[in-house]
Amino acid sequence: MANSPIIIFVYNRPEHTKRVIDSLLTNLESSDSDLIIYADYAKNDSHITKVNEVRSYIKSITGFKSIQIVERDKNFGLSKSILSGVTDVLKRFESVIVLEDDIVVSPFFLEYMNAGLKKYKDVVKVASIHGYNYPINTKGLKESFFIKGADCWGWGTWKRVWDQFETDGSKLLSELEKNDLIKEFDYEGHFKFSEMLKKQIEGKNDSWAVRWYASMFLLNKVTLYPKDSLIQNIGLDSSGTHCNDEGYLSPPFSNQRVSYFPEKILNDSIARKRLSEYFKSLNQQKISYALRLLSLMKYFPRKFFRLMTKYRSIKMEDNFYGNFSKWEDAVKQCSGYASEGILEKVKNSLLKVKNGEAVYERDSVLFDEIHYSLPLLVSLLYVSSENNGKLNLLDFGGSLGSTFFQNRKFLNGLSFCKWSIVEQPHFVRCGIEHFQNEKLAFFNTIKEAVKENRPNVILFSSTIQYLENPQSILEQVSELNFDYIIFDRTPLIYGNVEERIMIQRVPEEIYKAEIPIRFMNYRTLLSFVNKSYELFSEFDADDEIFPANLNIKNKSIIFKKALNASN
Repeated sequence: MANSPIIIFVYNRPEHTKRVIDSLLTNLESSDSDLIIYADYAKNDSHITKVNEVRSYIKSITGFKSIQIVERDKNFGLSKSILSGVTDVLKRFESVIVLEDDIVVSPFFLEYMNAGLKKYKDVVKVASIHGYNYPINTKGLKESFFIKGADCWGWGTWKRVWDQFETDGSKLLSELEKNDLIKEFDYEGHFKFSEMLKKQIEGKNDSWAVRWYASMFLLNKVTLYPKDSLIQNIGLDSSGTHCNDEGYLSPPFSNQRVSYFPEKILNDSIARKRLSEYFKSLNQQKISYALRLLSLMKYFPRKFFRLMTKYRSIKMEDNFYGNFSKWEDAVKQCSGYASEGILEKVKNSLLKVKNGEAVYERDSVLFDEIHYSLPLLVSLLYVSSENNGKLNLLDFGGSLGSTFFQNRKFLNGLSFCKWSIVEQPHFVRCGIEHFQNEKLAFFNTIKEAVKENRPNVILFSSTIQYLENPQSILEQVSELNFDYIIFDRTPLIYGNVEERIMIQRVPEEIYKAEIPIRFMNYRTLLSFVNKSYELFSEFDADDEIFPANLNIKNKSIIFKKALNASN
């Protein structure tokens, strides 16, 4: 049996792609292996340059038995690329080895993969050969072993198995529930693969891998794992759709060859238990930030959360005036936030933060240390802990990414991070030009962001009070079925006054502007949101000074989608 062909799926990371190819060429088997590269098309204009760099590089590759390049003329996305690419190749070959542009391999990866694919090619119970092993406790384990299911980091399979792959997530979930297999599927509840599958069904992610795992799990098939990982995922370095995992998931690979392949095709109960224990410890690490902060917040005085800005000495209560019955009446007297001068000042300040020339920016003002909104940070880490260390967030009115940059040190500890900002058109244009990257993206509307990135949490950080029609926005949010709604730095009236529309003067030390502001009653906000959501938690936010006669409190609030809410 000849060596299995190697498929690599590439997109817009030329340096990563080169490292993957270089690592493959350290394998002696590369010169006798066919290489098939699927190059996806740009998702948007900001990716075109990097996509073209990748396409130029892959045309220069040598060192393999043959090289075939498939350049897509439209964006497929990773899931569709893999499903269609593997299917196409297995129409011509009986087996295949699959890599992505962030999987570097050891010098013995191809030897191991081909040996496994040859040895078990006719063994019906074996689903795949996997080159990665999680950093579990491997004491007492054999050089390779089987675990029930399938996996997705440096793997190989056969046509006979791929033809059995059920890609309908609804069918898979139904079978798991009907046969009472959710707990086992989720590694005793320590990694919520079933929640990932539900989100795929709802269109909130497009994971092919969770369906691959579920499909093979339900067929009671097993996958071969090496005791010591033969690959490393370098996409966890913040360059791709994942953020830095600080070694939690992908430590360096082993340079030792695998010489033992089990004869008995059995789910290794010890290895599976070790993996379950690892998932449990991983979740504990991911939520530790949130739990520690949550417990500490009970004891800190409110002044700890106070933002000590450069303009603190100003009598802020004097910066609010008027009592307008209509929003448009207030607008007529304001210069507003649409000023290009304001945008330019915010852009210049935030570019300094992005480039490491300053530490933190808020409202265009630079600071020499970060002033965290701890209630917001706790909320973000809690939500990510409920989603297996992943955060996919829509930041409504998020400027050019101030909150993202403020919290990026903590966000880098997550296994996945996608931050979508919805803003005014001139901010969106500026954001795309100067700040957009694989994690941070800018959109004109909520629906555009949802269609592109499928966020499951929406953040209103000091924004709802500046909307002309907050009820319309909140109704739209409710219809889109976000799992969580977070309000941060939101001033609410506690008392009999239902609403007050005023004008807020921005201190000239920041930028000269007057902005309409709506102080909403706490009960009104609850009535908008409680139709589909339940109040999960609320905190006092940063101390800010508002008109004294209205009993206004600045709040951070988390709403969680109610269990009985319709999808």
